[in-house]
Amino acid sequence: MCTFTHDARGSLPTLLTIASLAAAPRQGFEGLTGRVRGDLLGPWGDNVVKRFGADGLARVRTRLGFDLAPVLTAKDWVPIHAQLAVTEAIVDELLGGDWLRLGPLLIEDTRVGVGRIQLGLLRAMGPGNAFKLTSKTFAAVYDRGAATAVVEKKSARLSFTGNAVFAHPRWRLMQLYAMNTMLALCNTAGELSGEDTQDGFVANARW
Repeated sequence: MCTFTHDARGSLPTLLTIASLAAAPRQGFEGLTGRVRGDLLGPWGDNVVKRFGADGLARVRTRLGFDLAPVLTAKDWVPIHAQLAVTEAIVDELLGGDWLRLGPLLIEDTRVGVGRIQLGLLRAMGPGNAFKLTSKTFAAVYDRGAATAVVEKKSARLSFTGNAVFAHPRWRLMQLYAMNTMLALCNTAGELSGEDTQDGFVANARW
C-alpha cells in the first residue's frame, strides 16, 4: 500500500495512482482553455453504441449538454474540456460512476482502433520506443502546453507543463490510463504512478 504525502498547497497527493485519481473529488472544467484534435476522441459515439446501444449514446448526449459528433477525426478540433466531459458522462451514465471500470474499455477500443498491423508494429517497438514519441504525438493533438519524455531501459517519465488542464485529476487519470493502454498494446506488464508538480504533472511507468 502506498503512503501519500501532500504538498504545501494541500492539493492532490504528490504520489498518485489510477485508484487515487479515480477516487479524487469531482472538479468542474472552468478555466480550461485550448483545444485537442478530434482523433484523440476518435469514434467515441460509435463505441458507446456498440457497447451500450443507441439509448446509451442518447443518455451521454443529454448529460453532456452540448453537441459533439459521434466520430471525430484528425481534421476536427474540439475544446480541451470536451474529452473530459464526454468521458465523465460515459462513466456516470453507463459505468455506474466507477472510473476503474473505464481502463479495460479503453484498452479494448484502442486495440480495435489501431488495427492488427499497427498493433504488431507497437509490439515490435516496445513501450520504451513508443513513449519516446511523446513530445511529437502530444504536439500533434494539443494546441497548448508541452510534453517531454525521459525513457530508460525499463521505465518512462513523461512531464506535462504549460496548461491548466494538467492539474485536473480526471486529465491526470486519463494520462495514466493512456500509459496503461500502451503497455497493454505492447503486451507488457508494468506499474504506473503520477506526481503533482508545481508547473504541471509527471506520469511514470515501470515495466
